Amino acid sequence: MGRRVNVFKPEEQFPGNVYRTFDCRHVRTAHFVGLHYRPEYFQAHYRGIATCGSVWACPVCASVIQERRRLELEHLVQWADDNGLQAIMVTFTFPHTGFDTLTELLDRQADAFLRFRRGSPFTRLKQSLGFEGLVRSLEVTHGLRNGWHPHTHELWLVDASVGQACRARLVELWERACIAAGLLDPADQAKVEAFRLHSVDVRLNASSGDYLAKQDSSRKWGITHEVAKATSKAGKAKGCHPHEFLVRKAPGDEARYFEYLEAMKGRRQLFWSPGLKGRCGLDDVDDQVIAEEASDEADLLGNLVQDEWDFIRSKRVVAQVLDAAEVGGWELVMRYLKRLGYRDRPPPEFPLP
Repeated sequence: MGRRVNVFKPEEQFPGNVYRTFDCRHVRTAHFVGLHYRPEYFQAHYRGIATCGSVWACPVCASVIQERRRLELEHLVQWADDNGLQAIMVTFTFPHTGFDTLTELLDRQADAFLRFRRGSPFTRLKQSLGFEGLVRSLEVTHGLRNGWHPHTHELWLVDASVGQACRARLVELWERACIAAGLLDPADQAKVEAFRLHSVDVRLNASSGDYLAKQDSSRKWGITHEVAKATSKAGKAKGCHPHEFLVRKAPGDEARYFEYLEAMKGRRQLFWSPGLKGRCGLDDVDDQVIAEEASDEADLLGNLVQDEWDFIRSKRVVAQVLDAAEVGGWELVMRYLKRLGYRDRPPPEFPLP
């Protein structure tokens, strides 16, 4: 990120002003960096450092935020069941090629959804389903053959009697919307047939306990994980999440990652129907607040002064210090830093009067 800012915005002295993720989990926001420990989870963490709160750009903040969102979705599914409603997951996709830019696809997708939900046909569909609200999650993956692949998972709350018959009407409305938005060529009969087979997937009676909640590509995902944890999906043969570019580092991955960052600016990952959170008893909490949220139940092990934190960063042992704290507490952390070569800075000398 620093290199990119130096090339494209040489007048900017601080890369963190352009990409907040540049400072995330590194720059101090307080005089001390607190080292805390939660004994019930055997887990240490820092406080007093910057967080970017970006579910798109930052894998660390995304993990924290999406775990909270997953719990909210589990609560919603349970609330729906308690109120005699059925939670169904509807996934919408559309054709794309390796020549399409991500921004262009996202803009056309947004236009298609506006057309899909506009007017009396969709209103009548909602009435027939006993529709009570939805949560929409935007996900983006990338495949080497067909390029960017934006798609959405939507959790719909509908009448308990709704079955797979609703899919036919969904496909019909989605097809019209995609043609109008320029995402589907009606003259290409092969693509139209494929679209009708694969563009809409409906999963009935979605339950958070139906699928194993482990976040890797070798296991199925629960309904709440598929909606909330879009960025945790490991790459499969057909595509990978852009965060994987940071690890894979294949030719072109850096350019793709920054294309992704620019395209996702200002876009929401999760959208709830207005009033739905209040109806099911949830507070509306911003992503940034969740990323910065610190648990009051954690024990303070000690405070790292600026010299100690700078030393830890220079040695690239931020994670190892947490490991030491979890194993041996503050005493082991201090011994570990001394073993790496850290020495307390002597107090300043003042001239005698």
